[in-house]
Amino acid sequence: MSLPESVLLDTCSDADFLRLSERIASGAVAVFPTDTVYGIGCSAACASSVTRVFAVKHRDAAKPLPVFVLDIARVLPWVEPAARVMAQRLASVFWPGALTIVVDVAGSGLHTQPLPHPEASSIGFRVPRHTGLLRLLAGGILMAQTSLNESGESVIESLDAPGAAGLLERADLVLDSRQRPEGRPSTVVRLTAGSWSILREGSISCADVAAVLVGEVP
Repeated sequence: MSLPESVLLDTCSDADFLRLSERIASGAVAVFPTDTVYGIGCSAACASSVTRVFAVKHRDAAKPLPVFVLDIARVLPWVEPAARVMAQRLASVFWPGALTIVVDVAGSGLHTQPLPHPEASSIGFRVPRHTGLLRLLAGGILMAQTSLNESGESVIESLDAPGAAGLLERADLVLDSRQRPEGRPSTVVRLTAGSWSILREGSISCADVAAVLVGEVP
């Protein structure tokens, strides 16, 4: 097994980011820092790479991977019309940032790009507040991703932490940055037609989400 390529995002040129984005689009599995925790992911359009991420994590195949996107415009084609106003309102306040928005995607008939779980009824989307990742996403990829840890175990807080080596060696790219994760997970909000609920409270409080969705009763 060949060693993964290690890259410090802070030193990358525009050409470097384009090359990395193209590698991920072609199927590379990458480890990377985010604004919340370290993550592992791949192109959402590459089914074989998505399968690899599940295998590395030992993640339940019934749990869809959240998707990193560059902006809300990339999400709207999958959002059911009844939830779009809420999604746009949340994104205008919290994106980029630590809020994952879970929306219904089945049956919308508006899918313009493949998702990692075409059979899933709902998928979470997020725009990370991380300069290096945003430059990577600007290359046009949608990144299916999850936290860097074995399912059920604590998150990896640094790439030299105990337990990290076994995960890193199964990736193709190991990306790092001086902009380190804050260590708290994102808040996850579920939007449906005319209603919403908090699935997990993280960096953003339930009260802050409710304040933005004023008039919407959880």
